[in-house]
Amino acid sequence: MRAGQQAVTNVASSDAVPIPAGERAISYRSRRVRRQELQTKNRRLVIVFSLFLALLAAALLVGGRAVIDPLLQKAANNREAYRVGEIVLTMPDGKFCRHLSFDNKTAELSEGVVKQCPPDHPPDRAAAMNGFSWGAR
Repeated sequence: MRAGQQAVTNVASSDAVPIPAGERAISYRSRRVRRQELQTKNRRLVIVFSLFLALLAAALLVGGRAVIDPLLQKAANNREAYRVGEIVLTMPDGKFCRHLSFDNKTAELSEGVVKQCPPDHPPDRAAAMNGFSWGAR
């Protein structure tokens, strides 16, 4: 052996061939280069994947709002329609009805116009008894 080389022997086998120090250095460098290439490849993969996720999130944010916003608006309009209740009271003559509106949000009762009753509107008990009387049953 020369002065710059070291011999490596395998203790388990008796016929092991010594590996020169220069070959070990080349093998170590090639493994290190492969490991660095693999790390670089993994970093690139992570960057591309994160950019894809950011693009997907932006698309869902914009597209989802475009789809969900009309549905929410429709639900709000339906809910607004049910906030006001209509109360129809038959007048003593049985031909005209008083229209009252009750707002569930403000608990306000407002009186509307007196109109002719629709033909399918049931008569009031007081109107059926020939007039109004206090305490009538």
